[in-house]
Amino acid sequence: MNELFSPFRSKQTLIQMGLCILVFIGMAVPFKVMVLIEGFTEVRPVNAVPVVVGLLLGPAGAWGCAIGNLIADLFGTFSKASILGFIGNFIAAYLPYKLWHLTGKKQTPNVKSYTNIMKFILIVAIAALATALIIACGIDVLLGMWLPQIFWIIIFNDVGFPLLIGLPVFIVLTSKECTLQITLPIRGLGVEKGKRTLLVNYVLVSALIVSEFILLGMIGFGMQMSTSLLMACFGSLFAIALLGIVVNE
Repeated sequence: MNELFSPFRSKQTLIQMGLCILVFIGMAVPFKVMVLIEGFTEVRPVNAVPVVVGLLLGPAGAWGCAIGNLIADLFGTFSKASILGFIGNFIAAYLPYKLWHLTGKKQTPNVKSYTNIMKFILIVAIAALATALIIACGIDVLLGMWLPQIFWIIIFNDVGFPLLIGLPVFIVLTSKECTLQITLPIRGLGVEKGKRTLLVNYVLVSALIVSEFILLGMIGFGMQMSTSLLMACFGSLFAIALLGIVVNE
């Protein structure tokens, strides 16, 4: 939890957060006219931003995207669902940061190898599914409105634009010519504790991925969380795994 709120305790990270907010608003607002579902969503090239700033700036990038999305909603799509958009866009940035550093070797985010390119693509897919589930199923459970098309539109936006726009930008920002300081997690674990933590990390990530793809299949078959006990059970597993990843340091 200390890492989660760390951007609010540093002038440098507050500046990073502010820049992310401005970039997010600048890319989101012009496309508010390209509405896909009135009052809920539109074509969103801005969805390329969260994965990139999440991997590069960590918590500061995540807060920047969440706040930026909330402000952008004031330009045409603000509603009760905006709080779900806030959470969803935070996760869209913060989950890639956590996934990159919780698993695999301790390595600065980059796509300089085929392995890392595949890792980037997989992280994009996992984060897109998480965001879609939070927003679409949240609207279903909390607001009593089941709009499955929102789920598929979010996946389209959150996979397509990060790969088409985000990946090239990420390559530039992680090149040798770029002097951007990448945010890395602070680790101070002993060897024994580190092994236990790594095992927990893999269990949480595995539970997240399995629950996501089962829920994806259920939605594909026409099920909805508010009326299906089985889907609600896997939704609970998804929520527990996601929360565990977010707070895990």
